[in-house]
Amino acid sequence: MRHSGRLSGKQILLILGMIICLILVESNAASLAKDSAKGKKVALTYEKDILPIFRAKCFRCHAGVEPKGGLNLSQPSALLIGGDSGAAIRISAAESSLLYEKVTSGEMPAAGQKLTAKEKGVIRTWINDGAKGIKPATTVDRSDDVTGVELWSFNPPARPPTPAVTAQQRVSNPIDAFILRKLEEHQLTLQPEADRLTLLRRASFDLIGLPPSPEEIKQFLDDQRPDAYARMIDRLLASPHYGERWGRHWLDVAGYTDSAGILSSDLPLPLAYRYRDYVIRAFNKDKPYDRFLQEQIAGDELTDYWTAYNTQDTLPEEVVEGITATGFLRTAADASRPDFSSIKNAAGQYFYPTMFDTLQIVCSSTMGLTVQCARCHSHKFDPVPQVDYYRMQAVFTGAYRPTDWVPQMNRRLKIASKKQKQSADKINAEVDKQVKQLKAGFEKYKQGLADQIFAKRLTALPEQIRDDVEIAFAVSKENRSEIQKYLFEKFEKQLRPDVKELDQAFKANFPEYVIKGKALNDQVAAAEKRRIHFDEVRALYDLPGSVTTPVLLRGDPQTPGPNVEPGVITTIDTPEPFSWTPPPKDTPTSGRRLAFARWLTQPEHPLTARVMVNRIWLHHFSTGIVSTPEDFGVSGSPPSHSELLDWLATEFVQNGWSIKHMHRLILTSSTWRQRSRVSPETRQSGTAIDPENRLLWRQNMQRLQAEPLRDAVLATSGLLDPTMFGAPIAVQRLKSGEVIVPVKSAPDRRSIYIQILRLNPQTMLRAFDQPEMTVNCTNRSTSTVSTQALTLLNSDPMVRAANAFAKRVQTEQPEDPTGRAVLAAFSRPITSDERELFTEFLEEQTAKHLATHSSKEQQKPEIIKQSKQLAMADLCHMLLSANEFAYID
Repeated sequence: MRHSGRLSGKQILLILGMIICLILVESNAASLAKDSAKGKKVALTYEKDILPIFRAKCFRCHAGVEPKGGLNLSQPSALLIGGDSGAAIRISAAESSLLYEKVTSGEMPAAGQKLTAKEKGVIRTWINDGAKGIKPATTVDRSDDVTGVELWSFNPPARPPTPAVTAQQRVSNPIDAFILRKLEEHQLTLQPEADRLTLLRRASFDLIGLPPSPEEIKQFLDDQRPDAYARMIDRLLASPHYGERWGRHWLDVAGYTDSAGILSSDLPLPLAYRYRDYVIRAFNKDKPYDRFLQEQIAGDELTDYWTAYNTQDTLPEEVVEGITATGFLRTAADASRPDFSSIKNAAGQYFYPTMFDTLQIVCSSTMGLTVQCARCHSHKFDPVPQVDYYRMQAVFTGAYRPTDWVPQMNRRLKIASKKQKQSADKINAEVDKQVKQLKAGFEKYKQGLADQIFAKRLTALPEQIRDDVEIAFAVSKENRSEIQKYLFEKFEKQLRPDVKELDQAFKANFPEYVIKGKALNDQVAAAEKRRIHFDEVRALYDLPGSVTTPVLLRGDPQTPGPNVEPGVITTIDTPEPFSWTPPPKDTPTSGRRLAFARWLTQPEHPLTARVMVNRIWLHHFSTGIVSTPEDFGVSGSPPSHSELLDWLATEFVQNGWSIKHMHRLILTSSTWRQRSRVSPETRQSGTAIDPENRLLWRQNMQRLQAEPLRDAVLATSGLLDPTMFGAPIAVQRLKSGEVIVPVKSAPDRRSIYIQILRLNPQTMLRAFDQPEMTVNCTNRSTSTVSTQALTLLNSDPMVRAANAFAKRVQTEQPEDPTGRAVLAAFSRPITSDERELFTEFLEEQTAKHLATHSSKEQQKPEIIKQSKQLAMADLCHMLLSANEFAYID
């Protein structure tokens, strides 16, 4: 059929519509240019400025029922939801928006007329100014939510009965029954109990992170009472050093450091240590674990901080402890500063990442879940929908406020009530006024002296210019003639010298100046003594005003989706569901975090108790019952003893969430007390059946972690300073790159008190696998590399410790310093073979040190004595560097 050449009515209407759209686009672009030329800030909108462009150039492909690439530009929300290639725009980020990239490259529109430069500029400006007129979708596509996944850890633990076993004589408590049943199923059994000294050393490092002293060794060996072993465990649990050791374990999972991280400055956080001290005290007091978590997540709400602040004379200790505990929610890297408000998209670059890391810390430490996968989409393995991730984020948004962020250095609370602050403000205002008056009086006095200096030096000028110079200095800057400007600049330094030179002139010409200056300083100091200062804590607390939490499409802060209410992971089967009711308007805190903390710590929560008892087990056996303590999900390791894990979890809760109760239970079991060293035949048969020792047919030999190793060196050498708490010991980076604790900075305190900088970790601790805190550390790795041996053999701190160790043993046991050194280093008596070997070594080393002197000097008693001391230091250095020192058992 021949074409008639005539257009149909539909085609005419379509062409007219396109012409009108083009006219509107050009008109709007012209209007925009006109307003811009006038310097007016034009508020571009989707309906007025962007939609006409889309209609004219884009609707041909990206509209209708089946738009190309799944992108329908006729629906504003589709720009954020996007199509097959992702979100079309990123709010306030045109340069990284897919839509802008496509139109500026000319790739789109694929057919038809391309966008003009003005149209591209309109789109760019509109996106960068916040994409006004775009409303996020009201619902989220949940088609990718994981469904039908049956996860054992999402169901509450049920207390199983204690199993019957054949080797009943080895059952010291129910732990052994559960372990033995599995062993007997594989024709294995527990090893004999380790000797008493091995158990003492093992328990000391496990519980307090320090070796037993020779006196403690003697005391334990001399105690022949039936309950001597249990008494030894109780003594260690009562030691203040217990909190230092087990506090370090928790600080790992909390991601604690003493610096903000992210930026190259690695800004130190002067108040962070208060949270570290809170953790140590909590473990020493055996604070119930449920209360421990509640305080860290919502200590301000739990103790009703704002009521106490507004109504009480002073803050009760419980309230101070509560707000200090919320430092747990301030451990994520946060480099924010006040000037970040001027950074474009600072929320997406800096603030949201801190929130993401915080949620990861909370969930991995308390629930053993890797929820960060659900930030961009519903979890691919675990039943964690993306919406639930942002519901949990909403729990904390009232405090964090990514769109109204409080810079980290400004986010602190004074340990004072409102009444105390008001009283202090009044007194401090009086001090300010008094100091200001004192300084103003002295400045007036100094001005008089300066005038005298001016007059005296003026007389030294030639008489014919003296009056002109004086007038030049008297005239204001703006009224000076060119000649006066010249005279002023020429004689300024001579007649009106700078402050430093003027001060010297005052001292030289006016003897009373120094006396009056000292009197002023004394008066100011006396006034300042009246000033009231309050300690501060780096706490987390809700900010005033309402807040919304959007689902971030694909996890991108620049593509917000629908808002969600606070909630939890709905697939976790808890007896009591999460419950939160919005408080009345103007209530200072929302209660969201407290609701979450109570949901988390309900007795039958499927994960909370399991995760913690698994972590306790890990630190006593080097591997958890679930070997992935941060992942109790599908991708994590299945439990080696699922019934034992549930029994321990229920035992934990039934005994008041007492961590020390769990220690006693584990350390008095035959499983923990068995030997790690076995015969070659036993090792061969056991390894053939269970190569990783997951069934625990022997105890695991463990190397000391970084902090106990350093602490053991200090304790053994007699250098350890037992002072607890307080500001961290600053580290110093040398030109060589080594990071050390300067000798003058009280370096001999325990390692938990050494400053932890994210970008500058202390070299010795880092060499022995102290973790780098990018987020947190749920399980430390153990490496064996040459740098560790080199650190022990060559570092200055080890040489210093060896010298101190030698002096210690020669003082404490001069008749047998070698035997004392072995006992102190290895927690056991010296053997006859060792005594013979070490005697020969000392003789050789003494001869080597003597050889560095002349023949005449070698006869001097003081040189002989010095050489013997150096030889003993060499022996002590060897002991401190030995494998037996670095390994438990």
